[in-house]
Amino acid sequence: MLPAERRQRLMDWFDINFAGTSQDLADRFNISVSTIRRDLDLLSKEGFLSRTHGGAVRMRQQTTYEPSTELARNTAVEEKGAIISEAIKHISADQSILIDSGAITHSLADAIASLDMPLTVITNDIYVAHKLTYKPPIKLVVPGGANRFGAYSLLGEPGVSFLKDVRCDLFFMSAQAVDADCASDTVLELAELKRAMINAAQKTVILAESSRFNARALYRISDLENVQVIITDDGLSAKDCEKIRASGVELFCMKV
Repeated sequence: MLPAERRQRLMDWFDINFAGTSQDLADRFNISVSTIRRDLDLLSKEGFLSRTHGGAVRMRQQTTYEPSTELARNTAVEEKGAIISEAIKHISADQSILIDSGAITHSLADAIASLDMPLTVITNDIYVAHKLTYKPPIKLVVPGGANRFGAYSLLGEPGVSFLKDVRCDLFFMSAQAVDADCASDTVLELAELKRAMINAAQKTVILAESSRFNARALYRISDLENVQVIITDDGLSAKDCEKIRASGVELFCMKV
């Protein structure tokens, strides 16, 4: 098991359980106590746990916790790959595309970089911009803003004002949480920017692993009635698929 996957399972466990000792967790996950201590130390620095003598306690609910981009990029890698394989099918030559910030949109940028296709790409993500900078068929636009500490996203002005005068074909959006009613995020400024991007696009596509469903983060981005397509993996239950499709969204559940 990869370290990032192991830490994600630890976070999932603490989402249900408030506290645990290092020894109990080591036994549960079949790893050494020294390894579990290192994982707990890292998750404590990330703000998810508070270390105690001999273990850790949960600090915040998962709906308000956002893992670092690097941790997220190394979690659910196969699921992200399946989602992106479908996402690129929605892209056509000469389109104008908005790309949100987030681990899964980094995977999308990697895929777009391998396409020999003329596109106009507008993004608030530094990684996406870097990945597409030296691709001659792509016209790249970065509206600007203040870099969010510990992430690749640019927030606030002049990005929000710039988007008021933009009309794009397609918006690829990530979200910390999705349920049958809305998509939501953990950062207010990011939720506001995503709403501006939705308003600037003719079609919005949410890219999200199934583990992000049936939850709500603190700040509402948008009701699903403003979203045309959701692409996720096949971990979503049949009941959840039915609810989302009932809202009028075209749903793709990609096999992993």
